[in-house]
Amino acid sequence: MELKNLNTYFFFLILLGVSIVTFLIFQPFLIAILLAAVFAVIFQRPYKFFVGITRGRSRISALLTSVLGMIIFAGLFFGIAGLIANEAANLFQSSIKAGDAYLNYVDPIVSNVNKNPLLKSFGLENLINSESVSKAVSQLGQGAFGVLQKTYQGVAHFLFLAVVMFFTLYYFLVGGRELIKKIMYLSPLRDSHEKLLIEKFISISRATIKGTLVVGIVQGSIGGITFALVGVPSAIAWGIVMAFLSLIPMFGTSLVWFPAGVIMLLTGNIWQGVVILAVGLGIISIIDNFLRPELVGKDTQMHPLVVFFATLGGISLLGFLGFIIGPIIVALFLTLWNIYAVEFKGQLTKYNK
Repeated sequence: MELKNLNTYFFFLILLGVSIVTFLIFQPFLIAILLAAVFAVIFQRPYKFFVGITRGRSRISALLTSVLGMIIFAGLFFGIAGLIANEAANLFQSSIKAGDAYLNYVDPIVSNVNKNPLLKSFGLENLINSESVSKAVSQLGQGAFGVLQKTYQGVAHFLFLAVVMFFTLYYFLVGGRELIKKIMYLSPLRDSHEKLLIEKFISISRATIKGTLVVGIVQGSIGGITFALVGVPSAIAWGIVMAFLSLIPMFGTSLVWFPAGVIMLLTGNIWQGVVILAVGLGIISIIDNFLRPELVGKDTQMHPLVVFFATLGGISLLGFLGFIIGPIIVALFLTLWNIYAVEFKGQLTKYNK
């Protein structure tokens, strides 16, 4: 029995096996590599600026661009970390100076909640007590230590990936165009389709970064200022938290301002609670619903609901950085299906008669 094209089958079998092993080798760094490709798109203007200054020296220009990116990243990361650490230190010192925390904080809150007329009307005047609050705080403290450990590990891993990302960014800026040409040559897709995928990757990368940054800064700033005006402790830290939660479209920041407004109402701070809820519903939510579709959905030509699931699913699957990668993958998925619809239009029309 003679098997035709045995050498061809054997070659593709080896190619498949080696490709799988190579994927497993690169798997821990795939997110960093993909982010480097995204930032290679974002930093094209600075790169071209440095190319002009250095008279066409691409390696020096790529190095300067990568250093610029590292400086921006380090400034944002350590600036935010410093603000959060400062707020945490102030909160710790204020709790020490306060003396008996239960006497100064827990008892007044319990008293105000149980005296609330709304709760009394439902027969819930003894909804909470000092003992239940004490138990909840104790459990929260035990869980906080585990969270801190995981946070430290996550931050260390994040910083390592950042170093890998900027190292990869340098080589993408130097030889990115040649790499794309090589991939296009090896790909059996038409050049027009490959260019469409590349254009979609570039547009979604820019739109996602631009949209998330603008929406996050605006929502976090408004939320933090509102908290500061009504006297919520650690307003800056809560503003930063809201800026990060704004990555989740539609209701991300409401995870902070809505409970804060309700707590204010239950503790007797009526006008403060009303202000927080009014700003949250009337300004922060409207900004999210108005700006995000304009900045993200419009450029990516994706429905806001698709952007929502792509962002949330990306974060769920890939972690924090999934807010960038998720929409990119979904946009490429939709583009591939559009290509399929164009290429097989005749067959599809025939089968759907």
